[in-house]
Amino acid sequence: MVLYNHVSPVGAQNNDVTMNDPASSPGSLGGGRIFATAEPPSALPGYLGSTSYTAVLTEHRDEIPFEPEETTDSYPVPSVEPERAQSGADVLLFLYNLTFRQSLVDKFYLRSWNAVVPKIVLDAILTSIQEIFDGLNANDPMPQLRSLATLIFQNSSRAMSTHQSMTVQEYCASFTGRNLRWEALANIFSVCGQQLVITPDNDPEVSQESEDPSIKDRLLEQVIQAGTICLNFCDQASSANELLAYLQYNDVMLLTQQYGDSSYKAWRRLGDLVATIYAAGIHLDTDSSDNCPFFLRQWRRGCFISAFYMDKMMATFVGRPPLMNYRYCTLVPPLDLSDEDLVAGGETLERAISGLDSNGWNTKGVRNRLSTSRVRFHLAVSREQTLDIALGTPESRSLVRKSNEIEENMRTMWAATPDYLRYDREQAHDFHHGWLTIVYLYLNYLYTCFLLQRALIKHTNTGRAALCDVSRRVLAIVVTITSQRHPMVDLDRHYSWISHEPGPHAVVLPRAELIRNISVFISLLSWVSRPGHGNYHTCREAEKKLSRILDQLLDPQPVQADMVHDVTSGLSSFLDWSNYNAWDFNTEYFPSADGFAP
Repeated sequence: MVLYNHVSPVGAQNNDVTMNDPASSPGSLGGGRIFATAEPPSALPGYLGSTSYTAVLTEHRDEIPFEPEETTDSYPVPSVEPERAQSGADVLLFLYNLTFRQSLVDKFYLRSWNAVVPKIVLDAILTSIQEIFDGLNANDPMPQLRSLATLIFQNSSRAMSTHQSMTVQEYCASFTGRNLRWEALANIFSVCGQQLVITPDNDPEVSQESEDPSIKDRLLEQVIQAGTICLNFCDQASSANELLAYLQYNDVMLLTQQYGDSSYKAWRRLGDLVATIYAAGIHLDTDSSDNCPFFLRQWRRGCFISAFYMDKMMATFVGRPPLMNYRYCTLVPPLDLSDEDLVAGGETLERAISGLDSNGWNTKGVRNRLSTSRVRFHLAVSREQTLDIALGTPESRSLVRKSNEIEENMRTMWAATPDYLRYDREQAHDFHHGWLTIVYLYLNYLYTCFLLQRALIKHTNTGRAALCDVSRRVLAIVVTITSQRHPMVDLDRHYSWISHEPGPHAVVLPRAELIRNISVFISLLSWVSRPGHGNYHTCREAEKKLSRILDQLLDPQPVQADMVHDVTSGLSSFLDWSNYNAWDFNTEYFPSADGFAP
């Protein structure tokens, strides 16, 4: 694969970098070079629970002398094969030539409220990388990059360690500079990739005055591939930590944006993220967490919630059981504090904590990065409980009771959410930074209500009126987003999961309202995802089906007398969102018999 040749550094002699394809097999980087994937002696098993082989020994230290395995520093540094070092150097040279990486990261954090990696951390990584690159021989950087790659491999083979009094500078130093790790470096690729997805094709920084319309797409492909190679490096190191979890989360986000929310590749990577969360013990918040500083404990909570939330949303979209179970996790959200206050420590942190209410929310109405994490935490717990009903095999006798309990808990949770995080309590035209994130939170709340009502209909044949009510509310919000065409909406076109929308059901609905809102929604589907986007075919299929519904509403066919008032009669097969096999995608991929697309 050839490096996107419009990001070469001044003075570089070779702008073409071969990026070997890792897709052939884990541990393979193309060209027939297969690297050993055996865990090094320093690989620790990670979090071990109360049923593990060490549990009895650790719980009875007084009776049975036992000391856990020492840190990895006592083991010899593993050797790095020349071919592997060269592949690492290729990745580093690609990053070296990506001279506007800082700009992409800054733009990403400017628009994103849900960034899983604190910007303080990513800025530290970027600064360290720039300092290293500034010291390279610009005319021939490869020898130095090979040495750097070897060092990074060796660093990545060691487990990361923390202590309670660690400062944020010490924490960042543990994976930057001479301690640089692949987990840290790869987060740059994943964040740059997410920003590139929504960057216009004619962006001057990306196009570099080139008239090639595909230049951005080729760069994005290379960024994704570079991140995948780094992930393979991390897999071989067998080290579980929050940096790797950050990377895997960002990687899943990038894959869903590039290949669609139903991408099986993204689903597999989600499984890797869940494995890291469990192995690193990030799913628990116990006394054993005291070996890390306060700010890191809060960041790890945010990391867990991000993974937990993503697990529920993806499970819902593809109709599969969640990979994480809340019953085995410590469900404690992070405090509603800014990253700046967290890392400041001392009196600054104490004042910030004292300004929180009894539930951990800040009382100043300030939206922090962790503010939305707290809302997502509550939404994810409710969603998993709902999936137990929607995807499980509940008994009809207890289903109504369980559904009512979940819905009541959700109402209580939503009522306790501060107004500055609630779309339904905001001013109608308050299009502040982060407005779209607030909309998404409310839509997810409503969609959980929709899933509960849909499960009731499926198992008890009751609750159709409530289902249609929540469906109309969701559709009205989507129409509002469309009508505004706010720049933030255009930036987030890749969030076309919003098209995963409940349709009308067999209940009398206002015909004029239905026609008006479906018409606008069809318009939304025509621009929310364009060819090449991951969810393009999903949106196109929904657009076609909705168009058929609109045609029937505008020109209804004769129906039986007992169905006169049912404006959705005959549409029972419309958008069976739990059964994607019922969707006809063939028209998008195969031409008609005469050679022309239908």
